[in-house]
Amino acid sequence: MKNAIYSSNGKILCEWLKEQRINSDLTMRDLGEKLNLHHSIVGRIELGERRLDVIEWIQYCEALNADPFECLETLIKK
Repeated sequence: MKNAIYSSNGKILCEWLKEQRINSDLTMRDLGEKLNLHHSIVGRIELGERRLDVIEWIQYCEALNADPFECLETLIKK
């Protein structure tokens, strides 16, 4: 199995998260503050250089006021 961080689904996830952040009018710094993370970690997540576990992903979606099920649908429909 290919490492998920480098898979097409991994790229779709990163792009979706970045799109949600931009649509929420948040900078990486703003989102980092909401998540209690350094903004560089947000950047690494969006670039696919850092993975999220399921709990982190849900917290990330909550901070963006984004529906995690919408993200799953995007991944499934790829």
